[in-house]
Amino acid sequence: MDATIHVDKASGAIRNASMRERTGLTAMRLAAVGLRPLDDFGFSIASKLVRSVLPSRRMVTVDFADDARFSFPYGDGYWSLLLDPRDVYEEEVEAILRAIRDVDYAFVDCGANFGYWSVLVTSAGFGRHKAVAIELDPESFAILERNAAANGNRFTCLHRAISDSDDDVLKFYGAKHEARSVVPDATGGVRGEVLSITLDRLVEDGHVPDEGPVVLKLDVEGVEVQALKGGTALLMRDVLIVYEEHGSDRAHSVSRYLRDDCGMRLFGHVDKTFFELGSVDQLTRLKTNPRRGYDFFATRSPFWLDRLCALSTAQGGGVRNPAAAA
Repeated sequence: MDATIHVDKASGAIRNASMRERTGLTAMRLAAVGLRPLDDFGFSIASKLVRSVLPSRRMVTVDFADDARFSFPYGDGYWSLLLDPRDVYEEEVEAILRAIRDVDYAFVDCGANFGYWSVLVTSAGFGRHKAVAIELDPESFAILERNAAANGNRFTCLHRAISDSDDDVLKFYGAKHEARSVVPDATGGVRGEVLSITLDRLVEDGHVPDEGPVVLKLDVEGVEVQALKGGTALLMRDVLIVYEEHGSDRAHSVSRYLRDDCGMRLFGHVDKTFFELGSVDQLTRLKTNPRRGYDFFATRSPFWLDRLCALSTAQGGGVRNPAAAA
């Protein structure tokens, strides 16, 4: 039997699985569907229960297309949500990446985890873009490299932590792989050490082209501002930042830094509509769940502003709360 179980994303069809594994995957899919109205609350517990009752040590590969396959461990409490054919991971990110698939940009995947976005962005469906994926956790990095290999090694993988200085030895923390960070976490303790690297060093070392548009995906669990401070030269270019605002951060620290310190305009995507944020304070109404992250877009590049404003105008999004935008 092949080393991995395969699940077709569009249909949910399972192949190359034993009866026990098939039953477990079906149970996790039903849990994902049932818990969707609760914003997936309790899914990690459900997947852990399935993993203990119907165990398997194999990997699960979700097939998005012939050139886009993404693998994760059976019973993973984060990625097993993909077993639901209707689940769209980070739909705001998917929306913007599909909308700009025709642009010849380089993708910088900071906090890549297992490489989901690098797999998709380098595939035909998203425009076959050049990408570099950076991940600090060695266990996640091993799966990231596996996913790169399974997709023709189309993107570069770096085992580093994005920071504001290079070659520092940093401790990282976190009980769950999807939340590993250099920010101390009392629940997980120290998980290991990793070398730091700056955004500007990525360009200097040739991992990011030294010219042309860039899409910077920033999901680095609490050190977004430090990461941006290490990219002074990169941020002078045509850069579109796709970043995460944590629902628990009621000060909206990342958005305030991007707008007030970096002079960027902020955009969002809700109900299939792109729009410009007129005020950072709008995020208080948009970020309704303190347990999850919310994705937004920021830029000061005329190139990307033209594109984002056109998307917002075409969909009737415009500027929300225009009085506060002045």
